[in-house]
Amino acid sequence: MAVGFVALVAWSLVAGPAAAAPVRGPCALERTDVRHSEGVDRWNSGYPRPLGDVNAVMLFLDFPDHVPDVDTRALTADHFPATTTFLARASYGRFRLHPHVLQRWFRMPRPSTAYGIHRDWADGLRTQYLQDAIAAVGRDVDFRRYPVIYLVADPGARGVDADATKVINLARPIHSGRATIDRLVTVFEHHPPDQNVLAHETNHVFDLPDLYLRPPTGSNDSWDTRVGDWDLMGSQFALAPDLFAWHRWKYGWIDPGQVICVDHPGTTTRTLTPVEVPGGTKLIVVRVSVTTALAIEVREARGNDEHACAQGVLLYEVRADVESGEGPITVMDGHPWTGACYGTSVYPQLADAPLGAGESYMYHFGRLAQDVLRIRVDRHDRRGWTVTADER
Repeated sequence: MAVGFVALVAWSLVAGPAAAAPVRGPCALERTDVRHSEGVDRWNSGYPRPLGDVNAVMLFLDFPDHVPDVDTRALTADHFPATTTFLARASYGRFRLHPHVLQRWFRMPRPSTAYGIHRDWADGLRTQYLQDAIAAVGRDVDFRRYPVIYLVADPGARGVDADATKVINLARPIHSGRATIDRLVTVFEHHPPDQNVLAHETNHVFDLPDLYLRPPTGSNDSWDTRVGDWDLMGSQFALAPDLFAWHRWKYGWIDPGQVICVDHPGTTTRTLTPVEVPGGTKLIVVRVSVTTALAIEVREARGNDEHACAQGVLLYEVRADVESGEGPITVMDGHPWTGACYGTSVYPQLADAPLGAGESYMYHFGRLAQDVLRIRVDRHDRRGWTVTADER
């Protein structure tokens, strides 16, 4: 594939209707071998897909060195129905997560301090913890029924580290009866927990990456410099945590006809509706290299994004060759000299990133960044946000 904007991807249209991008169309970045690749040309068959009805099981683990001082029903209420509501809204009802909760404690055989629980967990201790947990549950659960498994630890136990909550993908599956378990969500949250934490982790179960860029060890730099508040997978504390339209495309929550892949040189104008509501065109995709695309969508303060700091047309660059936790998506700051929502935003510099009516952004790309794509917001009315893109 030739390098160069027009040769590689003809992105815009002359007069006439735009062709919607099929999943395998020219704007669908191919999956790469990096962990949780943002490629959308095909589904990674190693993961379940969040469409239709999916069952989950939530199990509670306590330890011989602590008597739980919170009831399992209270811990359940920390996460449900908030998690199911978030996912139902984000998917426009196309994904329905059904949590099955066993309201009892399963006793672990070792003290909580024996497992060395923390964010960067030693493999051997982590494996021991998971094996002990599944053995403690025993035959009380048929894990074959549940693509999503939540193991919730007693938050008051001395060895439990709230920063260790994560999805664990097992290189060597654990067997329980006839079930083969290759993925679990380990929950070590305080009571009450971080907001939206379970929705964040649940999306990892379905192959979405962490969008933050982890700073060097010992650094005080922000983790949120790449996407700020604009996607749950960047931060569960985000003011606008709804998923990017790119991720909805990947999941199948929006149809190919709602994604515009502009495929002729020239200029195109299209009207986008907010990602927070069903219907309408949700995403314009411009592929700028073999592994990179520019995505254009609209965000408004409603639904999962009701606390958004700003609204308008959001631009972001997607890289299919950058792995989880290394910043695979970068939001383009439409107002680079200002910030907003200081004190509540996870990264105020990007809190006002969307473009408003009458504003534009010059996106530079190519080997020497000599190529320029101009994105202009023409107007905002009851039909949506009208956007024009042209190569300059």
